[in-house]
Amino acid sequence: MTGCGGKNSAANEVTVRFRDPADKLFPIKDYFQIDRNVNVKADGDYFLSDINDVYFTDDFAFILDQRQAVSKVNLKTGQIVSQLRQIGRGPKDYLNAMNLTGDDEHLYLLDLSGKSVHVYDYDLNHQDKFNIDYIPSPSSFIRTKDGFMILNSTETDSIGMFVVTDSRCRKTGTFLKKEPVQEEEDDGEIMFFSIFIGKYFMPDSHGNVVCHNPNTDELFLYDGKTIRKLCQIKKDDSLIGTPGVYVKQVFSLNGNTLVNYFCGKGACYALFDKNYNLIEEGLGVNEVPFFPICQVGDKLITAFVSDEQDESVQAQIVIYKTK
Repeated sequence: MTGCGGKNSAANEVTVRFRDPADKLFPIKDYFQIDRNVNVKADGDYFLSDINDVYFTDDFAFILDQRQAVSKVNLKTGQIVSQLRQIGRGPKDYLNAMNLTGDDEHLYLLDLSGKSVHVYDYDLNHQDKFNIDYIPSPSSFIRTKDGFMILNSTETDSIGMFVVTDSRCRKTGTFLKKEPVQEEEDDGEIMFFSIFIGKYFMPDSHGNVVCHNPNTDELFLYDGKTIRKLCQIKKDDSLIGTPGVYVKQVFSLNGNTLVNYFCGKGACYALFDKNYNLIEEGLGVNEVPFFPICQVGDKLITAFVSDEQDESVQAQIVIYKTK
């Protein structure tokens, strides 16, 4: 295993701590370089709102926006070549589109409220629909070699946090089931987790899946058969007691772990080596757009609605590759 942890990753006590980045900017150009910058054109019949998720093939980007529309973008020309938006309760409709994933032949869309996975070809023609109503709250997913892994944000004693399925979304396994806990004295603090529109699965360099539990900020490795804990991410003492600090996303890149977190100063980054030693940290302001960030192989990809004066550009896609 060279992605997201090295020789120490088998030890459950491994802890990764991020801290207050002060006013230092994260030097993204020291570790990443722009591979491609795509301007999404506004000269067609299609409209993009704020972007929630993106999935990439070699030649196209598929963008899920806040209008619940899925747009197919040609990465060479920047043109939106087709768009899908089918909200409703019919057999081909979805209610609350959350995430996109795919494989060599199909694009998959996760419907949180409809508790289903819709299957499309890469021309956005509806092909199939898989029922996942046995999962209380399906909030994120990824295509694996043999099926899917789905994040269930309200685990029970029978259905865990991570649900493994076959290629038609029939459950084959479930991990991290809810354990009974002793009642603790109420300290008056209100805790909540926002799990909507997020990426909690990262494929590593060996075809495994790194899983992020957003409730506990623990990372796990799924190798196709079993799941084991890699580490836990915690705030440093300098941030304890600071409201609104949370981990947004985690990436596994070339054996290193990149943690994208939010504090009162904005989006921040902390880069760790394979043994979880801190390499670099800092603010990502004006360096990497706030959200979303996707990982494809050794690349980080951002997609965001453009704020440029040029009205012919609806959105921008920036593809970074590791040096």
